[in-house]
Amino acid sequence: MNNIELHVQEKEDFCLCSVLQAIFKKNGIILSQEEISTYLTPGKERGFIADDKKIKEFLCSKGFEYFCFWKDETPFNEPDELLKKMSKYNGIAGIKNHVYLVNNFNSSKVNLINPQDGKEIEIEYLTLLKEMEGTGFFGLVKHID
Repeated sequence: MNNIELHVQEKEDFCLCSVLQAIFKKNGIILSQEEISTYLTPGKERGFIADDKKIKEFLCSKGFEYFCFWKDETPFNEPDELLKKMSKYNGIAGIKNHVYLVNNFNSSKVNLINPQDGKEIEIEYLTLLKEMEGTGFFGLVKHID
């Protein structure tokens, strides 16, 4: 487990901001969710875009590498291997236009933290993949040492 501290999202569409704030704080970088939002591209309807050049540049400017993969486009078509890396470093899971922080993964279960209420949920790995159909994505955030 990452034992990461996540503050609930401060606005209805700040789930990505909340998750990034937690990752930054874990690495000693203090930013407000509002400040983070100014560096991201707003989505067409709500929220923020998690797979564009702007988020990659922002994370790079803070000392992170960022890799975003659509559910069906993970390296070697092995989302389980990607989830292992996300547990080791930092991970984001996009499910039905909402973003969760990946806190842990074992071969059958994924622990996610929901920024809406800050609570951890455990979901079966195969159920997660099913829930991600369509717009689901994985984001790997690695701190550059």
